[in-house]
Amino acid sequence: MSIDAANLIKAAVPEAEGRNVRIISQNVSDHRDPNFLSKDFPRQPPKLYLTAESDEFDAITIAEWQAEGFDVEYLPMGNGGDEYLQKLRGLRGNEMGSFETFGIVAYGDAAAMCLEHYHVMDNNPDFKLKLLIAYYPTAIPDPKGHFPSNISALVHLIAGEDVGVTKQSQMIGIQGKRRTTHKTIQPGIGTGGLLRLAYPGYTYQAQPGFAEHDLDEYDTICADLAWSRSLAAARKAFGQTVDLEQIWEENLQGKFFTHSLNPTMASYTTHRSPHVTYIPTLTGGIGADELQEFYSQYFGNPKSLKLTLLSRTIGADRIVDEIHVRFKHTQEMPWILPGVPATQKRVQVLVVSIVTMRGGKLYHEHVYWDQASVLFQIGALDPDVIPEAARKIGIKKLPIVGSAAASRVLKGWDPEQEGEADNDLISGWHDGEGKSEEG
Repeated sequence: MSIDAANLIKAAVPEAEGRNVRIISQNVSDHRDPNFLSKDFPRQPPKLYLTAESDEFDAITIAEWQAEGFDVEYLPMGNGGDEYLQKLRGLRGNEMGSFETFGIVAYGDAAAMCLEHYHVMDNNPDFKLKLLIAYYPTAIPDPKGHFPSNISALVHLIAGEDVGVTKQSQMIGIQGKRRTTHKTIQPGIGTGGLLRLAYPGYTYQAQPGFAEHDLDEYDTICADLAWSRSLAAARKAFGQTVDLEQIWEENLQGKFFTHSLNPTMASYTTHRSPHVTYIPTLTGGIGADELQEFYSQYFGNPKSLKLTLLSRTIGADRIVDEIHVRFKHTQEMPWILPGVPATQKRVQVLVVSIVTMRGGKLYHEHVYWDQASVLFQIGALDPDVIPEAARKIGIKKLPIVGSAAASRVLKGWDPEQEGEADNDLISGWHDGEGKSEEG
């Protein structure tokens, strides 16, 4: 979308013609920033180029970016070299308006070339490239150097893989000597794989190609984790805000409160096969037909069921709820106590629900809780009754608790008890309580 700023000003303020004026915004000072214009200003979808070595690319990945509201175009690397660099230079051509920007998601050798090219500040002179995501590049810029601050960069690397590291000094208009060494990518910090680089980078225990659905190297866990990070980076770079909470609330209303399947089923994606798993019992459904059957025939709940939301965390493509659940077990509940007839016992338990979204709809949901606590509360599990196999290894009491865990978190921090934990199950913890420090 091209905007003729001069004519806009002339029409709005005729007396300004012939004078020097400056365009300002209530949001930000830089007119190149995607947030410069009002949120109500009509916009085109952000332009996103996917680029890799092959002539064709993974159709699922392209469709997923499109479902998230991006105008996606595939740019094959071809023979690489100067021919490919010319393609990259052409992306900032005159067909883009003054206010339009774009992003690049690159893979393999193409990712290496994009990183090397845009690491040089002069190669993005008009600041139209806002985002550069590199998947398993075969070479990376100096991890101790600086990447241009006007580009949001994100790099996904393979732990244990050898990559080229390019060091090149540069000043505005001047490029210094270029030196490339080879290093092995070490695993990142903790389980998250975060690396301490000059630009955001993460490592994955996978093979190059792990994010491409049409390759044998595709790894669901690593691909989904990288996708979440990539989508968050893209949303931030282009100033996008997406309301994931509303569609999730509609799903919950239909399941637990209105008992209407229409809003529940309408909240699931049709782009991919959705699934729901209640992890401790492995109940739920895969695909729209199974979910329809599960929620219509096997998700009955007693009228006493009450849900209390304790916390909600919302990311770029997922929602995590911490919920206090209480009910009187007056009927069979196949999702939490399948095959167990009504016991008339009262139960309260903490439930964690992790919902992943695709294109603004629910893709999958994993629900977790402490099943031992539930069985304890209905009288199906006694911590003092020890199986013979457990006795042989020295267990004298099963380390489980009942409703206390859920009730304490619901009530919050108690100054008299100094928190929820009491360590009653840890042998020796309370020995010597009440003694002075000197004693």
